[in-house]
Amino acid sequence: MSERGIKLLETADGQIRDLIDLFSMSGDAALSLPCPGREKLGDGTVAACAWHTADSYDRIAAFIGGRGEGRHHSGYTADRVELQDLLDRLAAGWGALGLLTDLTDEQLDNVPPVSQMKFCDGQRTLEQVVTKLLDHQSHNVDALKAAVS
Repeated sequence: MSERGIKLLETADGQIRDLIDLFSMSGDAALSLPCPGREKLGDGTVAACAWHTADSYDRIAAFIGGRGEGRHHSGYTADRVELQDLLDRLAAGWGALGLLTDLTDEQLDNVPPVSQMKFCDGQRTLEQVVTKLLDHQSHNVDALKAAVS
């Protein structure tokens, strides 16, 4: 167990908790709102951005766990996203990311090979890649908060 892995999980945990709280409070109506700056994600709605973001947490966990890079699904649209499904997906992503606490410092210092996973350039350590991925996620979280408030 690494303090660095725990810190990464705490970052993801904060993001996911913020989203669960946001959508638990705002309800179904928020899902059909536009999400400015995230128009390229599906139909440009809060639902599309939120599902993309939730999907990304699962992809990050799969990458860390060596289960592949995963691919983003296409066609995120408000009419395909149910609030409870979104909340469940976010909770599942949080649970899957729990493996961050099992990573050793040695594993975090390893350099993943170049791949299609964002930020894997053959030079960054696993910790740096995950940090960049979570930074990227934070932009989506911020956009969702702005769109809903």
